[in-house]
Amino acid sequence: MGESRRRVLVWVEPGTWEACVHAAADLVPAGVGAQVLLLYVPDDSDDLLSDAQAGLWGRRRRPQPVASDAGAELLADAQALLHDLAGDAVISTQQGSGPVERVVTAATENADYLVLGRQGDLSRRGPSSIVRHTRFVVDHARCRVVIVWPDAAPSAGTIPPLPKEDPRR
Repeated sequence: MGESRRRVLVWVEPGTWEACVHAAADLVPAGVGAQVLLLYVPDDSDDLLSDAQAGLWGRRRRPQPVASDAGAELLADAQALLHDLAGDAVISTQQGSGPVERVVTAATENADYLVLGRQGDLSRRGPSSIVRHTRFVVDHARCRVVIVWPDAAPSAGTIPPLPKEDPRR
């Protein structure tokens, strides 16, 4: 009985995509023909919020989608890098639309692994290094999740100490 194809989903975002592609290449076994989907979903939540604050909802103005040129370039760059790192993989790209966290979470239904990058406060370890969209996906993904630091992780010295009253101290 042969090994089934590993299906890896890579959430491509500005600032983290290169580290995520490198991590995905580490997950792809050589010679097995793993499937890798590179997914980019533009985050239009700030645009929708500004429209709502401007009172434009309900005035027959539909929210406009975020321009897709940047996403297409990111996906092309990610695909080229992944091809260099894991040429045996079957690589596909997809640009999603809709609420970012919902689109990415839905894509995990067909994946064995999701690779995503930290996007928050990258100067210290902890929950602030994961933004709200990422937190939602981590909490609701159907597959294993690999969270990647885009650069070297901060030192352990950035972890807050235990409170003085903690008996484990």
